This record gives sequence, structure tokens and C-alpha cells, in this order.
Amino acid sequence: MDDTNRTPPTPDTKPSAEPRTTTPVPAKPGYALLDATVLLALLGTCAGVYCTVGNTGFSAIICAAAGLYGTWRARR
Repeated sequence: MDDTNRTPPTPDTKPSAEPRTTTPVPAKPGYALLDATVLLALLGTCAGVYCTVGNTGFSAIICAAAGLYGTWRARR
């Protein structure tokens, strides 16, 4: 055996004492079904109020629904 081609380890390349482990990043929970259900419930409620009130309260109904859904989404 010829050991002349081997280079001695340099002091800068010491192996680390602790092995590196990769921890998986926790996935963000998916609320797609819950979000769709809430959005459909708000739209159904708005449609019911619109049928009852008519054109006079249309902008108030849309603003309230947008505000409620925006609040629902902002909490997560």
C-alpha cells in the first residue's frame, strides 16, 4: 500500500461534534373547505337579506359581507 497520496487533515476541517439533522418545516393547515363553507354561508345570508330588503340595502349588505369575510380570513 502506498500512503503517499493521502493528505493529512487540516486543523480547519474538524468534523462537527453534533450531526446535522434536518427537521421538516411544519405545514400550514389547509382550511380550504372551511373557508369555502363560511364564504357560501355569508353569500347565502346576503342573498336572503337582499331578497328581503331589495335594492335599497345592496351596498350595505355587500360591505358587511366583505368585512365579515375579511375578518374571518385575517384571524389566521
